[in-house]
Amino acid sequence: MNRRPIEIDILVANGTETPSVESGTRVDVSVNGDMYPTAKLEDGRYVAWWFDTEAPDPESDVNSEWVVAPTRYLAAATVGELWNDPAAFHSLVESA
Repeated sequence: MNRRPIEIDILVANGTETPSVESGTRVDVSVNGDMYPTAKLEDGRYVAWWFDTEAPDPESDVNSEWVVAPTRYLAAATVGELWNDPAAFHSLVESA
């Protein structure tokens, strides 16, 4: 079996930068019964982001955290896991 690491990035808003996504690529992905918005980044990876009600576009100023991964499902699943365990999210961001 070939094992190699998969890079997943956690982005936190700094007030000016948001992920650059390809227009028209938003798809909401179901993970364990919850829906997570995802979009394709200009570099070919995918981003998922947090929001409690109907999710805005990824570039919206109301978003503050995003997860970037090689696939939509991996991005959405990671968002789901971190959403369910905020302490894990904070520990990952603080250690970066």
